[in-house]
Amino acid sequence: MKIHFKKHITGLLLLILVISSVACKRILDLEPHNSTFTGAYFTNGQDANSAISGAYSSLRRVLLNNYSWHVYGDAPSGEFSIRSDRDNQNYNISNGEFTGLNVGSGNWNWQSYYQLLQQVNLIINKVPGIAIEKFTNQDDKKRIIGEAYFLRAFTYFYMSRIWGDVPLRLEPDLDINQAKNIPRTPGAEVLAQCIKDLELAKANLVFGYSDENQRAVRANKGSALALEAHIKAWTGDYAGSEIASDDVIKNGGYALSDSTNYSKVFIGKSLEGIFEINISYGQSEGISLNGGGYAPTLRRPYVANKADIQWPVNTSYINKIYKDTTDIRYRTFFFQAQSSEGQTIKFSNVTYADGSAKNDPRLSNNLIIFRLADIYLLRAEALNKLGRDGEAVILLNAIRKRAKVAEYVGGGTALGTTILEERLRELYFEGQSYYDMVRTKTLPTYNERFKDQFMNGTPEGGWLWPIDPGMFKDDFTLTQTPYWQGRL
Repeated sequence: MKIHFKKHITGLLLLILVISSVACKRILDLEPHNSTFTGAYFTNGQDANSAISGAYSSLRRVLLNNYSWHVYGDAPSGEFSIRSDRDNQNYNISNGEFTGLNVGSGNWNWQSYYQLLQQVNLIINKVPGIAIEKFTNQDDKKRIIGEAYFLRAFTYFYMSRIWGDVPLRLEPDLDINQAKNIPRTPGAEVLAQCIKDLELAKANLVFGYSDENQRAVRANKGSALALEAHIKAWTGDYAGSEIASDDVIKNGGYALSDSTNYSKVFIGKSLEGIFEINISYGQSEGISLNGGGYAPTLRRPYVANKADIQWPVNTSYINKIYKDTTDIRYRTFFFQAQSSEGQTIKFSNVTYADGSAKNDPRLSNNLIIFRLADIYLLRAEALNKLGRDGEAVILLNAIRKRAKVAEYVGGGTALGTTILEERLRELYFEGQSYYDMVRTKTLPTYNERFKDQFMNGTPEGGWLWPIDPGMFKDDFTLTQTPYWQGRL
């Protein structure tokens, strides 16, 4: 059965929208469900497949809304010299200004994440009770349960990196009258729950795909292990991160693309892809580029009739990390990088819905979440932290070899810096760089505008985001992110 994750609304999702239109002042319960309805709906494999498809669609919507994957993960890193006259909100964000009149509250508000979590919690709650004979493909039951646990772990990890402490809700709201607000849960507890969820995800998922059309855009065991490796690196458990990443590399069935086919990785569904968000024009999912609302890194000649660029590359940053301009990544993924309007063309698979008129451009690159090169370098970082530099250098040089740059020889702190900068080169504009800098405590080195708030003595620091003051109106359990208290 091929599932293409279009933005369709069927059965359960339609009811979600109807019910969610009912006035409800509970911030975390924007999509409450009637228990009679959900009991009647989750009766067979088709229902379960529709529900998990809806969860992927919700995740896609969350990550694309306000360009959030890149706004959170790239804009503050220093990768871009965002133009204040063309994108004032994200210009301020790139300067570490997460508040103010020009920064929309949409970046502070987590309501849409809890809509996604409500859907995932329903799947976790209901699908185990569906009789196995109700599934046309009986393997689907375990797979759907595993994917749901993966999606919950990914969503909470994503949120925790943005806000730190977030309310941890593990059950769906089946009755609007019984729903309760809950306070923010300490980030350490949230991430510990993510690891528990991933154990269940791994137990229910397998490596590989029986349907190649689902490659990378459906989570499998490799996706769960990649997420585990990231969470454990984030929490400083480098021994655990090394084990999980090693499992991905050895057993996942993934392969680094060669230099010739490297650019195809960013279209999507390559052998290198571990987890991606499907964005295919061929499946009516291509993102409209009209008005420059998306792909702010592109202009002519990559998008016809688009004269402006909102996010030109930061030449100083590029020159800091690319000492060797023969690097295939420098030559392939930047256009006029030394100009004031240089473009990153990593994601530039543009097609036109109106054909030769070229007035309706659509972006048809998948949103890359995890890929094998990322895991190679994450394991190298872990090995370096564990004092196993010889093994770390082998992984580092595998990535450098593809980029056609000289092998690295060395170890210790210098090797750690080299691995980080290899990540910054390799994963440029993939939603990773800001978090890599935060994790390695190097953010002010690459974006000095964060010097004061990153080094602030508060427990969380200024690299975390505030939450929308509007959410406090109907939820008295909430507290503001400590650094931002009194700053909004």
